[in-house]
This record gives sequence, C-alpha cells and structure tokens, in this order.
Amino acid sequence: MTFTDSFAAPASYLPAVETVVTTSTEMGGRVADVIDFVTRRGFVFEPWQVAAFITAVRTKPFVILAGISGTGKTKLPRLVADATGATCEVVPVRPDWTDSGEVLGSERLSGAFAPGPLLRVAREAMSNPERQYFFMLDEMNIARVEYYLAEVLTHIEEKTRAGDVVQSKPLAPDAPLDANGQTWSDVVLPSNLCIVGSVNMDETTHGFSRKVLDRSFVLEFSEIDLSKTEAAENPAPANWAVSDWKQTYLSLGEFPQPDDPTVLRVISVLTVLNVSLAAVQTQVGYRVRDEIALFCIHARDCAESFGRSGGLQVDPLDLAVTVKVLPRLQGGGATIRRVLKDLLTWAEGASASASTDDGAEPDSDLTPVEDDGAGDRFPLCAERVRLMIARHDESGFTSYWL
Repeated sequence: MTFTDSFAAPASYLPAVETVVTTSTEMGGRVADVIDFVTRRGFVFEPWQVAAFITAVRTKPFVILAGISGTGKTKLPRLVADATGATCEVVPVRPDWTDSGEVLGSERLSGAFAPGPLLRVAREAMSNPERQYFFMLDEMNIARVEYYLAEVLTHIEEKTRAGDVVQSKPLAPDAPLDANGQTWSDVVLPSNLCIVGSVNMDETTHGFSRKVLDRSFVLEFSEIDLSKTEAAENPAPANWAVSDWKQTYLSLGEFPQPDDPTVLRVISVLTVLNVSLAAVQTQVGYRVRDEIALFCIHARDCAESFGRSGGLQVDPLDLAVTVKVLPRLQGGGATIRRVLKDLLTWAEGASASASTDDGAEPDSDLTPVEDDGAGDRFPLCAERVRLMIARHDESGFTSYWL
C-alpha cells in the first residue's frame, strides 16, 4: 500500500453528474425583501439570522433555532412564512413525549389509527405541492428529541430523488385505517415540508446527541441589542414559488462542479480541522462536509444579506463551522482543552509558532488553511471557542451550550 504526502483533489472522488444548476439570480433580492418584511413587522433580527435561516432551509429542511428565551426563535419561521406565502404549523412539545407516536400517531384501543400532527401536516403538504410548509416544534428539547423523533430522523436521511421529486419513505407504513376509514400508511416527508425546532439550552432542557446535530442545521440566536426597537407595520407579503425552497442537492455528489472554489475551501478547512478533532474522536464525516459545502453554495445567492446591521459581514463558512462542528465538543481534561486551543489558534489566523494566551507554545501543528487564503479569520468560531475554554478553566468541563 502506498501513501502520498498530499490530499487527493476533490474532483477525483466526487462523482460528476448531469444535474443542471438552477440557482435563481433573483434570490438575493427576495431574501432582502424578507428581511425588510420582518423588520417592518416590528421584530428585531440581524440580517444574517434571517438569511441563514432561509439558506439552511434550502440546504436541508430540518433546522433547529437555539438560544436564550425571548429572542424570536419561534416567531421567525412564522414571519418568514408570512413574508413568502408559506404555511407554518406550530406544535408545542410536552415533557412527557417519549416515542414517535407523539408526532406520527398511534393505534387506539378500538383499533383505529389516530394520526399525529406531523403526519397530518405532511399529508396536507402532499395535497398542496405548490405551497411551502413549515412544521414547527416549539421547545422541542423539553423532551428528549432522540426518543420522539427517532424514526423521523431516519426518514430525513433516507430521502431519495426521482426526477425533480424529493421525498422520504412512508412515515408510518404499518398504520391502520383511522376512524373515518382513511389510510395514512402512504404519507411521506415531501420536498415542500420543512421541520423546524426551537430550543432553549438551559438546566431545564435536554441536550442533543450527535445523531440530532449531524442531521440538522442548528442556528443560534444569542445576539441581543435591547436598545433596538422597530415600528410595527403591515407590509404586503410576496409569493415565493415552492421551487425557491427546493432542496436542490441531496449531497455534494449531485453538485455538478466538484472543483468549485467554495467546495474546495470547505473541504480544505474541514480536512485541517479533522486533524485536531481526531484527538477526541469528533471528526466530521461526509454528511457534515456535504451540508456545510451546500450551505455555503446556497449562501452565495444572498451573500449581501449575510451581514450585521452595523455593516460587518458574516462569513457563511465561519457560521457553518461554528454551528456544525463546535457543538460536537464537550467534556473536560487536558485533551479537550488542547483541541480547543488548537481551534482557537486556527480561528484567529495565528501562526502555529505563535505563542498562546498563557505564554506556552501551541499544543499541535494545526495551522490556518493556506490554499484558500492563509490568515483568514473566523471570528464567530473564535468567539465561541474562547467562551468554551473559559468554561473549561472555571469548572473543569465545557460544552458548546452551557
């Protein structure tokens, strides 16, 4: 067996396909209009938060909005639905939810099937293929997500494409008829349905397993400026076509340009990060690679909206690494701290030979990526890593959330 000193070019192992890129040249303006709609309705969000939510939905229709209470996590999907002519169904999660019957339904003692809220919304979405639907699980981690959403998580990953149609297998294939004689065994997750969850990460809620983190896009809302207020108006909504929300690519293998600069940059960054993450066995795999790359590709359609109100831009790759990679890190001890110090060195764009904040030499050879512009800074990632290091130093344990 022969080993090389360099990584293979992505074009050599990402299959080329005949898929036609259908990026809308109008998407940037449409996202800007949604941001304006949300602002005029009197709600305070940073432009990048709205843009990131829309981009995440277009990348993979399972999005979790996290953060402290009262920042608008539950309201944002409703506002985006209002702005685009979509439908948003909000279902509050109960602490006693323990299995999939809470969302998919269950068989009653009479033998009749009682469909759950997700199954009902999925059927409605199937009946209205020209309309976008959001199924919102409010306070979704007040119960254990892995318990009541396990089957759904599997179906999300097993979506297949038949031409332009993307859908899952039947959600409840063994469901009997309901009391009205209606069948539910053929209901799937259609391409015009997005599952959204809102979560508060505190001592009263449950954390997320790797299974949930890998299968969702988690966006955190923690930026607060209490001095901001907006006058409420009643702006006219736009009507987005369902194709504007369509998950264009199920994987990076369907993207027709494996040598795209954005793809190469993502792969280069994640390859470097995996060197350090291997020390605690939290390396990212192909699923995370694909989702980060596709998120960054879709973000190009509305790049102008990835900014803060003060004018500073948010790098979609910085955001994606922060929300898809850092939540995998938790624990205590010297090894986890060393990994965090490695990531901070990289995120700050410092040289591997530069001294750290405690005067010691860096713990590994993790250096900034050179192929995509040495010295790039990833401020969102650096800010969160500093917080995680501070938590570790104070209590001996750290995580992304608490």
